[in-house]
Amino acid sequence: MSEIKLLAATAATPADYNLAEGVLWDDRANLIRWVDIWKGRVLSGELDSGRITNIHEVSIGETAGAVALAEDGGLLVAAARGLATVSPTGDRSLGPDLLGERTDVRFNDGTVDPHGAFVVGTLSLTERTDEEVLLRVWPDGRVDTLRDGIGLSNGVAFSPDGATIYHVDTFAGTVSRHSYSPAPFNPEEPWVIVLDGLPAYPDGLTVDAEGALWVAQWGGASVRRHAPTGELLAVVEVDAAQASCPGFIGQNLTTLAVATAQEGLDTLTDQAGAIFLADVGVSGLPPHRWAGSTTIPYWRKETT
Repeated sequence: MSEIKLLAATAATPADYNLAEGVLWDDRANLIRWVDIWKGRVLSGELDSGRITNIHEVSIGETAGAVALAEDGGLLVAAARGLATVSPTGDRSLGPDLLGERTDVRFNDGTVDPHGAFVVGTLSLTERTDEEVLLRVWPDGRVDTLRDGIGLSNGVAFSPDGATIYHVDTFAGTVSRHSYSPAPFNPEEPWVIVLDGLPAYPDGLTVDAEGALWVAQWGGASVRRHAPTGELLAVVEVDAAQASCPGFIGQNLTTLAVATAQEGLDTLTDQAGAIFLADVGVSGLPPHRWAGSTTIPYWRKETT
């Protein structure tokens, strides 16, 4: 067994965010993008000398579970019950409800897959139901169910070759994998647990260029790097109990950013709600981009 690297991250923003999530790097704009979920804020920041400066934000008027980049230069957002777009000129549009009859549920974490579709899961707004789902939304509005029976759907990521999807069920405490392609998803193929028995709740997830998994530890003040086989390789500590999401940022994707939250804490004695940065010695993968339009998204095409 190889030696486990212990690394420390440094706060790069003030401790301003209630529930920061979804941090990623926009290579075309040279900006960091992230969300503050409950406040519905979609934020953009500049990276300079180890600091992140918030330069712009958009409110979508409801929860913002995740943000993704689009091919046309706009942004795609996991809104409360559907998708939202922010066009390159700043125009906002809310899409239709995708969650059906359930009223006590919202979208949570999500990411774009290697084929330009958006993969996003749900969480219950009341008690645990184990009825949450992971959906794939295509740019034309088609929706596939990739997984059901989830406790709380959280981080989603893909292997470097795009042939494997990884998914976090926070309440189950697991990270699982499944084969992946643009073909119809095979529900008969079981999801395989990669990580179980973690020291805290697994939350956000990213994969680096070597194929290793980086898993935020909600309640564990850290991000853990694991081999795809499950072996623990490194731990990055942050001065915030609720680590929510890791993401690689910077022009060479060599800096690990870790979003954190104040939610669930009665007393703020650390830097909860800041975004942290660490040099971890490996690089990340560039985010995939939504293949649909953010100027005329699929839900507006019939009326234009």
